[in-house]
Amino acid sequence: MTEQFKKNEVSAQVVSPSTSSLASETEQKTLKQRIREIVWDNLDRSPEERRLIFKLDIFILTWAGLTYFSKNLNSNNLSNAYVSGMKEDLHVVGNEYQTFTTMWTIGYVVSQIPSQLICTRVRPSLWCPSWELLWVAVTFATAGVKTPHQLYACRFLVGLAEGTFYPAVHTILGGWYTKRELAKRASIFFASAFVGSMFSGYLQAALYTGMDGTGGLAGWRWLFIFDGVITFPMAVWGYYALPDLPSNTRVHWLKPDEILFARQRMVDAGKGKDEPVTLNGIKRVLRKWHFWVYTAYYTFFICSENIGIYMNLWLKSLDRYTVPQINTYPTVINAMTIVSTLAYGWTSDAIQLRSPIVYFSLTVCFFAAMNLAIWDGVPFGLKWASYYLTGFAQGSGPIFLTMVNEECAADSLERKFILGTTNSVAYAFNAWIPLITYNTTKAPRFLVGNSVTVGLIVCAGLTLSLAVFLQRRDA
Repeated sequence: MTEQFKKNEVSAQVVSPSTSSLASETEQKTLKQRIREIVWDNLDRSPEERRLIFKLDIFILTWAGLTYFSKNLNSNNLSNAYVSGMKEDLHVVGNEYQTFTTMWTIGYVVSQIPSQLICTRVRPSLWCPSWELLWVAVTFATAGVKTPHQLYACRFLVGLAEGTFYPAVHTILGGWYTKRELAKRASIFFASAFVGSMFSGYLQAALYTGMDGTGGLAGWRWLFIFDGVITFPMAVWGYYALPDLPSNTRVHWLKPDEILFARQRMVDAGKGKDEPVTLNGIKRVLRKWHFWVYTAYYTFFICSENIGIYMNLWLKSLDRYTVPQINTYPTVINAMTIVSTLAYGWTSDAIQLRSPIVYFSLTVCFFAAMNLAIWDGVPFGLKWASYYLTGFAQGSGPIFLTMVNEECAADSLERKFILGTTNSVAYAFNAWIPLITYNTTKAPRFLVGNSVTVGLIVCAGLTLSLAVFLQRRDA
């Protein structure tokens, strides 16, 4: 549709030779606008639209980005705490470490779909921050656990609270931003999480050396206390910053005329009217291919992401690195994810294409996974590089969810439902697959896990191809 519009525009500019000068000026102006769009998409808009988008960015992205930063800081803290004294303090044995992650995943899976459906009847500006406060309380409690079973309970509750967050943010982003704007915002939001992951390693290294034993607490316990402290103000901020959706927003930082303008932007973008969840609505969604194919792809994709998170176990097995080095060297993976995620977002919005970006990330991760699956005979440096290359994979997640947001835009219930089910079903499988394939007693070789990951990436590529085919058929 966009391509046809451009063809019509060019045709209108060359109606007669006398308009050639005007056509040249128009093409030059369009090129300048295009460059400005690539840098930042609202630089060429009207003052009214620039002001609206600026407000949305300030309030939505600050809350979503900083909150996601702290959440991934917490998730990564578990891995860093494990190699920084938690294992010995809690007497963790066997596969209990993997069970910590699984308990989080179970809680995460249980809450997502119900949360998305509840958000069709309850304001996200009330629902999401309230769960954030529970998340903060449980994070503080994690600093005081004495046994693995107490940590199981904390990880489950943290996952339960966190499951309401990710799909809700994508729902809100898709409700306020147009196709020209969405991928960049989704990528900025997603990249903020990996800033938290990267920061966690350096934070744990600092706390391990600087606060270990302070107040009678081990350094790894201070990590969770710090996480709760920085998250609490963002939870409170959410009550004011979250604008719900254009159809029902009541925030004070948007003027009445800006709300009307935002609603008209969504109408012009082809977004459907918001509707509450009903049984007939769910049946309607399940009769379409979007739910089945998008959910299948995202399941393969999420389950193939486990391969990079075990780099610290590999480094620890070498007996040549200190605890701070084991915590900090894997942070390069997160740096790679941050850079690639932002590059994906800007490129995708610039070329107005989604699937090629996802194919590229799958290809890079396939190469890395093959090296780690082969393992024997793979040079030490290539193993190291392959772990780092896994950072190229995860950043394509928000690009895919942008595609879901756009393809399901006309049906608001379908859009919200699928944004919840893709994540929920994917993590439901991710709760048990790593227990079988990445048993920590097999570290660092992980022959089964790395080989299964190669197969999952292939399945993801095939499923994405099916989705692209069906989208083109429908178009």
